[in-house]
Amino acid sequence: MLSHYHAAVDPDQENNSHAAMLRLVGFNKRVLEAGCASGHVSEFLHAQGCSVVGIELDKEVVQPALQWLERVVVGNMDDDALWEQLDDETFDAILFGDVLEHLRDPLHSLRSSMQHLRASGTVVISVPNIAHADVKIALMKGAFPYRETGLLDRTHIHFFTRESLLELLKQAGLIVTEVCRVTVPVFGTEIGVQRSDVDEHVLEAILSDRESQTYQFVVKAVRDDGARALEELSAGMVELTNKLLDESRRSAVLAARSEALEVELGTLNSQREADQHELARLRHQTNVIKRFVPTWLRRFLSKRLAQE
Repeated sequence: MLSHYHAAVDPDQENNSHAAMLRLVGFNKRVLEAGCASGHVSEFLHAQGCSVVGIELDKEVVQPALQWLERVVVGNMDDDALWEQLDDETFDAILFGDVLEHLRDPLHSLRSSMQHLRASGTVVISVPNIAHADVKIALMKGAFPYRETGLLDRTHIHFFTRESLLELLKQAGLIVTEVCRVTVPVFGTEIGVQRSDVDEHVLEAILSDRESQTYQFVVKAVRDDGARALEELSAGMVELTNKLLDESRRSAVLAARSEALEVELGTLNSQREADQHELARLRHQTNVIKRFVPTWLRRFLSKRLAQE
């Protein structure tokens, strides 16, 4: 039986959390995959030369993943007993792909997992962004529409913004070295809100938030060893990703404006052509009429027009 969350994975796909996680984990690593489900990510970690130990709560869905895994630990990540089953095993990378939001105590689970992280190891995490514009618009309508999957998955216990995710990692003794964003445009998520649900001025204010169209955050983190240089590097990296996102947003706005101007220019050109055809038609009619108006009458009308 496949997991409810089983999905097709394309490691080369852009703007995709699975592809981002695979890239951040890298090749030829020993990986602890928390929430391996039916193995849709495990398969590609294996293809990248990684040796993978899986953790899964639902033993009924993990069977297809066994072909890609060294082994699987079945249990609840909120329970210390699960982490004890790993004994003294250590890993180059620990992956929490859309898992932390389902846990009762994600901070405790993160800290427990780090006991099995090698000194030079990395933690890769993907979480949905509760501050997406569609959620804000739904809340303004007084709605919080739970779904089977997505931003408001009905099994989510915790909800994250960029700031709360970074704070969680800080409390766990981790420091971020890379941030990726999976984006979905406003009115494009499973939440189902529409443009008619929000005033244009309110929508403009909502979209002024740089994370308004961020659907998921995918981050890579390492142990915070207290080195000031590492902290400054992390802060600089986060700020750089923010600037890149802002620049991308500005480019998108400029592209949209350019497209709108091109449409307007096309409309004006069409109108000009129509006006030219109309002017040519009127000139033709004037010339036809002139043939039937006596010369003396044309001169008389010209004098009257000149006097007026």
